Amino acid sequence: MSTGHPRGPLSLILKITLPTIALVVVASVVSACVLDWAITRMHEETARARARAFAMGVEQVYDRESENGHAAAWPFLKLICKAGEKRALVADAEGRVKFSAGSGPGDGPLARPPGDAGPVEHDGKRWYRWVRVVGGGSQCVRCHESGRPLGFVAADIPMAHLEEEAREQRSINLIAGIFLATALSILLVLMQYVLVYRPVRRLTAAVELIRSGDLSVRVPSWGNDEIGCLASSFNDMAASLQRAKRELDRTHRAELAQSEKLAGLGQLFTSIAHELKNQLAGILGAMKVIEAETRPEDPVKPVIGKVLSQMERMSKTAVTALEFARPLKPGVAAVDLAELLERTLFFIERQAAQQNVSLRRRYAQELPPARADEELMKQVFLNLLLNGIQAMPGGGVLEVETRAASLHAVEVTISDQGVGIAPENRERIFSPFFSTKRSGTGLSLYIARQIVETQQGEIRLESRPGVGTAFTVRLPASEAVEEPPHYVASC
Repeated sequence: MSTGHPRGPLSLILKITLPTIALVVVASVVSACVLDWAITRMHEETARARARAFAMGVEQVYDRESENGHAAAWPFLKLICKAGEKRALVADAEGRVKFSAGSGPGDGPLARPPGDAGPVEHDGKRWYRWVRVVGGGSQCVRCHESGRPLGFVAADIPMAHLEEEAREQRSINLIAGIFLATALSILLVLMQYVLVYRPVRRLTAAVELIRSGDLSVRVPSWGNDEIGCLASSFNDMAASLQRAKRELDRTHRAELAQSEKLAGLGQLFTSIAHELKNQLAGILGAMKVIEAETRPEDPVKPVIGKVLSQMERMSKTAVTALEFARPLKPGVAAVDLAELLERTLFFIERQAAQQNVSLRRRYAQELPPARADEELMKQVFLNLLLNGIQAMPGGGVLEVETRAASLHAVEVTISDQGVGIAPENRERIFSPFFSTKRSGTGLSLYIARQIVETQQGEIRLESRPGVGTAFTVRLPASEAVEEPPHYVASC
């Protein structure tokens, strides 16, 4: 299955680069629009200033020649208009053009732009026109009524030259903008490649090497920025993993050597225990024959009884040792805990009655079966029950309780009212060959824990000196527990 790691950094660089290029393009477009607006305004202001100055000049020339009927003004104005490609128009009070310098007099109405200044169309060309009102001056009062406009003077400046300059400027700005945007985008992409993509790609390659088992790989640090800190943290992590692996390998080698040694000792121990058991069986049988043939009044008979007792204890120890050395292979099946406990309690009821120990049962109703080996768990519960009875030589109550521990686990608790276990012995109580009883082998609790753990369970201890001890065995349930169980108590 493909890991997809080469695709990760590429998508990262795309996620960074594409928005950056988009921002550059948007900024370039906005800048171009603002610059185009500024160029248009600048050329309009230039045309406006030229038209205003020309209109004022036409008005002054027209006013100076007013006494001569304005006839002398037109040749001069036509010469000026021809030289500068301008137009001068004079219209009456109704707006009809009476005189024109630069394009013929014309009889049509004077087109006035909004605000007496602005672009107009004439003969298929664009002009910037400035219109001024004529009349009201001292030289006009002699012939005309005071305060009444006599007409209009209009000055036209051609826009073609200015528009051509604007188009050239736009072209230059467009080319420069495209070049700058492209150069800036390439520069940003290169910077992101060098500062982001390449370090991330190196980190990804290093991660792949570590995942393949090479813990000696390191990546160079790229400064004190975030990626540099990430590289330093990665190197620290790789160094920690390498140290942990060396320590783990050393521990594994030591454990392997210890396991091999223990395996050899176990085989030797099993052989010795087997031989001892066989020899003790023969000796024990012979001693029983001798005891049977010895008269009761013979002073040797009590000695023979003590020897038989010790030999039976040694035989029991040998059998327990063989069980301890035998590998556990549980056969997991659904086990009814209440039924299993009842069959186990049958074997210890007589001994409990002899020691004045009462048995109390608290079984949860509708408890699902446990997933366990029935025979092995019978051995575990029997050992725990016997330990509880032996802990109460003066009598007491031995309680057996079953309950649902969770949705997928069940528990059995066996508690007594004995002397309890000292705090310093609780950690060692499950160790092999440790016992607080003189006649104990110290293997029953160790074997019990081994049996429970091989079935994915656990066994735990709670004890208070002078109050009692409780052993809880937790086992996986064969089916989920749907409701809290009800209890049935009996003695």
